Amino acid sequence: MTKYKPKSKHSGLNNNMTNHLKLFATDMDGTLLDSTDRDYNHDQLREILNIFKKKGLIFCAASGRQLLALEDLFNEFQDQVAFVAENGAIVKYQGQILYSNFLGKEKAELIHQTVQTSPHHLNGFILFSAINGSYVLDTCEPELIDYARLYYKKLTIIHSIDDIKEDILKVCVEFPPDKIHECEAWLNERVAGIRATTTGFRSIDIMNAGISKATGLTHLLSHFNWTAENLVAFGDQMNDLEMLQFAGKSIAVSNAVEQIKAVSDIQIGSNNENSVLLEIEKLIK
Repeated sequence: MTKYKPKSKHSGLNNNMTNHLKLFATDMDGTLLDSTDRDYNHDQLREILNIFKKKGLIFCAASGRQLLALEDLFNEFQDQVAFVAENGAIVKYQGQILYSNFLGKEKAELIHQTVQTSPHHLNGFILFSAINGSYVLDTCEPELIDYARLYYKKLTIIHSIDDIKEDILKVCVEFPPDKIHECEAWLNERVAGIRATTTGFRSIDIMNAGISKATGLTHLLSHFNWTAENLVAFGDQMNDLEMLQFAGKSIAVSNAVEQIKAVSDIQIGSNNENSVLLEIEKLIK
């Protein structure tokens, strides 16, 4: 079981505090990626990865996003980037899946049935994410399906969960932003053996109980024979909480929610100021 520790705030991270850092894990949306283009500075990351290669360091994309979508986002860097996708349900590095934890169809169907009983469920949206693709029910409004394509690749519209011919890693549902935390708690209370967590705004991701970005990163660290003290993590939303509590050094962007700022060692600029890559450059000097 992944262990978390309380955090004390520091004014900064100097070289003596950072020379043991090996694994640099960052959330995507709201953290690394800007809010306009949902992208990052490719030239700057290329330079950082060249330095990482020389120093034996690893860059990790740790996200609620689907694995296929993360691989597409870092297409030119796939052999140099590690992936902790689906909020920790699957871990991949250099073409090898190091860890996976499947939700399964039976539990996914139970989640679907439970969500349907909520008066707050938005527009019939429910998405099932798997290794080889993603699937959304045809009850969903077309504009939400188009929006989902920004975050999920190989998206197929289905009539029933029985149409899915592979194991399911995660379910994603939509609720009103002002009800998101209430609905998260509601799901966790009503479905045994799951973990529902908000990814920000109106989306809730649902995995097996105990799965988080921290558990995914635990398996990645083990692959390199590293520990949590070798990990620095960047985040902004509640699905980053366990990762930041687990990491030897934790960093929140300025647009992070207050709970994330509270558990982080330091705060940097916002996701729209390219703050993560700039901070990484400082840490590896």
